[in-house]
Amino acid sequence: MKKTSILTILLAMTCLFWLLPVQAEENDGVATTVLITPKAGHEKDLVAAIIEYHHFVAQFEGHFKYTWFEIETGPDTGKYAARSGNHNWADFDAEYDWQKEAGEMFSNNVAPHIQDTQILMTEEMSDFMHWPENFDGYTHFNVQDWFVKNGQYAAFRKGLKKIVETLKAGNFPGYFGFYSVASGGYGGQIRLVTGHKGWSDMTDRDPSFFDLMSKELGGEEQFNAFMSEWGDTYKSGKNWTVSRMAEASDYGN
Repeated sequence: MKKTSILTILLAMTCLFWLLPVQAEENDGVATTVLITPKAGHEKDLVAAIIEYHHFVAQFEGHFKYTWFEIETGPDTGKYAARSGNHNWADFDAEYDWQKEAGEMFSNNVAPHIQDTQILMTEEMSDFMHWPENFDGYTHFNVQDWFVKNGQYAAFRKGLKKIVETLKAGNFPGYFGFYSVASGGYGGQIRLVTGHKGWSDMTDRDPSFFDLMSKELGGEEQFNAFMSEWGDTYKSGKNWTVSRMAEASDYGN
């Protein structure tokens, strides 16, 4: 693995985060996601090493807590994504005396199993979030990247606001969140994440997106016109599904 990649993963995985309820309410909705390519044949060793590392840093107040996911579909199938959310931007500037020891442990025990890493920073689009009170039972998440066209951001947000408000008012039986990519991606990049309780939970919803939107807009013709106009404000990117890795996300508590 290149030296720059080692430094990148060290910076990402040894940052600090105060896991306190009060701050959780006051966070800016900033998250860091690390896309991890394991070395061929090192997958089991990587997971074992990261569990050991997690148990080590768990003793220190202020560690970032990462949830690990295995990518099961899409162009990055077989890779891992590690995400730590509910941060303020200031969290990434914090420094503590235990970081050096944690960094050395990560460099010696975890990094040798990693081929490459990429870091993405996102911010919650607070007006476009619709998540359950807790994620008990949610094992899979579908992720889609969209790219808002130049000069179309206001129109994109206006259309998205109409969609989200309609789905919420109609008790749409599905959960989702929209995130703006702040660093590590591309200009105008928006990420949509939907939560599911397994593969069987990815079937069509009842009432469906079409049912709720066409009723709100006045019929199928109006729905098609709305979606066509709104669809011209952005371009679709890659789409993939991840499954939560409970063992790799364990901090021993």
